[in-house]
Order: sequence, then structure tokens, then C-alpha cells
Amino acid sequence: MVTESIRRYQEIVRILSKYGFGAFFLEDISPGLAKMDLQKRLHPELEGYTKYELMRFAIEELGPAFVKFGQILSTRREMIPPEVYEELIMLQDKVAPLSYEVIEPTIVKYCGPVEEAFLSFERVPFAAASVSQVHRAVLPDGTKVAVKVQRPGIRRKIEVDLPIMRRLAERVEKLEPDLVVYNPMGLVDEFVTQIYKELDFTQDGQNADTLNRNFKDNPKVKAPKIYWEYSGTQLLTMEYIEGVRIDNVAAIREMGVNPADIAEIGFQAYLQQIFIDGFFHSDPHPGNMMVTRAGELVFIDFGMVGRVRPERRDTFIQILLAFVSADVDVLLESLEALGIKIDEEKKEQLKDELYAVLQGSQSTDLERMDFGSAMSSAPDVLNKYRVRVPSTLMQVLKVIWMIFDVAVILDPKFNFNARVKPYIEEIIRDRYASQNLLKQLPLAMMDLTKGFVALPKAINKVVTKVSKGQFQVEVTSRDISKLSTSIDASTDKIVMGVIIASMVIGSSLVLNAPFISSYTPIYWLATVIYVSAIACAVFSLYTIMKRKK
Repeated sequence: MVTESIRRYQEIVRILSKYGFGAFFLEDISPGLAKMDLQKRLHPELEGYTKYELMRFAIEELGPAFVKFGQILSTRREMIPPEVYEELIMLQDKVAPLSYEVIEPTIVKYCGPVEEAFLSFERVPFAAASVSQVHRAVLPDGTKVAVKVQRPGIRRKIEVDLPIMRRLAERVEKLEPDLVVYNPMGLVDEFVTQIYKELDFTQDGQNADTLNRNFKDNPKVKAPKIYWEYSGTQLLTMEYIEGVRIDNVAAIREMGVNPADIAEIGFQAYLQQIFIDGFFHSDPHPGNMMVTRAGELVFIDFGMVGRVRPERRDTFIQILLAFVSADVDVLLESLEALGIKIDEEKKEQLKDELYAVLQGSQSTDLERMDFGSAMSSAPDVLNKYRVRVPSTLMQVLKVIWMIFDVAVILDPKFNFNARVKPYIEEIIRDRYASQNLLKQLPLAMMDLTKGFVALPKAINKVVTKVSKGQFQVEVTSRDISKLSTSIDASTDKIVMGVIIASMVIGSSLVLNAPFISSYTPIYWLATVIYVSAIACAVFSLYTIMKRKK
């Protein structure tokens, strides 16, 4: 293990030095050497390239772990300098396919003898990457499938590289102080978690199954069916679907499919994934989406997915609407609702810069509208003011921005604002419609009741701690029981006030909601609650005034 790591470390030093990045290691020997221009000293023929291009060449030569890291990093545009991003999106997985004899043991491990498990199996893969390669095959019942086989030994190679990548991240933070804000060490740690997920093909298959369940009522959106009896950790057998890449507009038209329809299907599919299902394909580059002759949108490669907890979906909707309407106040309020701290002294400056960015997406002239730019620039502004946005939210914004770019390729007249507002409004109407409110009412009432029942006990616990001297507050009252009685009385008033206020506000919202029809059961229920709340409020005020007299 140690010898293997040393050899790999030496190889990485050689490759990085070749492209002018040896300073990361020479700093350990001599600070003077670290400042020398190694590119010109060692490889004059590389002088014509920028340091960012040389970075890409080095990553591609370093192998699968570094290439995968670069590809994942390219999906976090808000976390890296623009010049680095432009090179990372051009990274290519340059690997020759392995021979059939090398990958056959993996197939046998999960499927048994190939001749018995498959009617036919193409020995030459039709796709190959650094982690896996894909072969066409036919099951005994005649079903055409694609068999994704993990490259033997790839896990071990990645495990050797991971500690070295961490050390490189440390060197970057030390030698490039300007890059510390992008948290190189944190990015590597995030990559470690992601790469182990991608090396387990069963997670890929389970994610595909989840998407198919979520879209079971939508025949236009699907993922390949997984054949679990022929699958495992290092092998995944799935339905073979014929189609073309989503960005191949000419081929889509040749199949008789309208590209604008696909743009609409894809955009709405992602809004459903994020804001309704809370589960979404988080790497929607054109290579991971296909269009069939039947006009279906097919998602493939589920190694990277995102999840949004139910309680956060409404906040994310507010943030999206804030982007659409250029409402920086709502945007910042929503971020603060997620627990994000914003420097009060710099808040007005932050608002000004965000407003300038968001206004760029508001033009009614489609040629001037640049929502993608606003979506990608806003995180840069937030980063400038040290506003640490949660990774899940960044995933969501990145995915929406990427799918918008794809939609514009399919339909140059695609209007983001015109599409997103009606859909989000429909989600809100459905979420807060009377039927759904009635379904949620029992649980809400249970939570409310538990809170009211627990509140006096909690206050009594505080009082008990005070009486025993276990509370970090100096109490001078001689009669704790009187204090307890006083607190309980005050609590009763507060609880009653909260109940009355909730009844008034809740019933008012229901009565004024555009989706609530007059004289329906929910309408009359809201009316009764509203009148009762007003009566209780008047009675409470009368009681308080009478006591004061």
C-alpha cells in the first residue's frame, strides 16, 4: 500500500511538473524553486497555452479520479473561478476500452456464465469511460439491454489517489490564498462522498427506479428499466433505449419530433422533480438525456442525484420566484429562513449588486433576456459577500440554469419567466387547496395540541430548575409558587392570543384565496372559525379591561 502510494505520488509529481504545476511540491524543498516558471524551464513547447488549458491537460493525464473530480467540479460553477470552469467543462474521459477477457469475470460474478445468461452479448463496448464501459446484449426472452460493467481495479486506483488529492488541495490553499474562499479541501471531501456513491451501481439503478415511479403517470418522461436479476454493485443491466442526444436538434426533427415540445417536457419534468418530488437528476448535461422517436425524454446515468426535504421546497420556490421577479428582499429573506447569516452592515450593498444581476433577466426582449447569466452570476455575488449558500440550493440553481440552457438550444424563443410562473403558481394552488389542507389539518392540530400541552410542563421545569438553583439566572423572588402561578397565568393569555390570531389569519387566508369557491363546505368552515375568533378576541379584551378596573 505504502509503496503503491509512493509510486503514484511520484507519477503525479512528474505529470504536474510537465505542465508547470510542480510548485505544489517544490514548496516543500525550497520556496525559491516554487516561484520559478517551471513550464518554460521544462517544456518550452507548451508556452502557447494558458495555465488553465495546461490544468485541463494535466487532469486528463492524471487519470480517472482526477477526471471525475474535474467533471463533478464543473457542475459547481458557483464554487470555482470562471476561467477554471470553462476548461473543466471540456474535460474528456480519454480511455481505451478494456478487452472482453478482462471484464468477463465481473459479468460472470453477477450473472453466471455469459452464454447462459444472455442470448447474445457484444464483446466490443459501444461506450467507454474511466469508471465503466457499456455493452449491448440480449436477454433470453429477447429483450435488448445495455450492460454497464465497472472497470476491474478502478476502485483501488481511486482509493490510492484520494489522499494525494487532499494533499494537493492543502497545497492549493497555501500557495494560492485567493482560492481559499472556494474551500478546496471541502470540495475534495465532497468529491470523496460522491465518488463512492458512483462506484456502487446499485444506487444508480435505485435512482432510476425512483424517477420511473415519480413519473409513472407521465408517458413522456422515463428512465431505462433496471433488470436487477442481472445487476450488482459493479454491474448494471438496463433496458436498451434507442434515441438521440437532446442537443442534436437536427436529428430530433428528422424523427418527426418538435424540439420545442421536448424543451417544454424537459423543463416541466425538472420543476416536478425539484419542487414536487424532492428528488432530481443533478447532472443534466446533454449526454445524460435522450429523445426517442416517440417524443419521449429519457434520463440516463443516475450517479449524481439531489434531494430536497419537504420543509425546504416552499423556501426554494420563494427563491426561484425571487429570481424571476428580481425581488432581492424576498431572496435574502428566504436565504435567512434557511439559517444563512448575512452581514447587516453590507446587506444594502449586497442588495444593489444582486438587483443589478437579476434585472438582466427581466427584459421582455427575448434576445436580450439572459436568465442563465443571472442564475450563474448571483452565486458569485453571494460568494463575494461571504454568504454561504447550502449545497442543495446551489445544486437546484445549477440544475435549473443547465436545463434552461438546453431548452434554449431546442427552442431559441424559450421564455423562462413565462414558463416558470404559471407552473409554480399551480404547485402553490395544489399544495394549499382545500382538499390538501383538510388532509393536513389533523396532523397540524395534533402538533398544535402537543405544543400547548407541553408548554406549561416546560415552564414548570424552568421554574423547578430556578427553585433548585440549577438555572443560570439570579432569582430574587421569595415565593417561587407565586412566580409559577404568575407565569402560568401569563402563558394562558399568550396561548389564547396565539390561538385567536391563528384562527383569524388562517380563516382570512382561506376566505380570500382565489382557488376557494364561495358557499363550499371549506368556505363555511372558514367563516365560522373567523366569526368565532373575533368573538373570542372581543371577550378576552373585555375580561382584561374588567380586571384592570
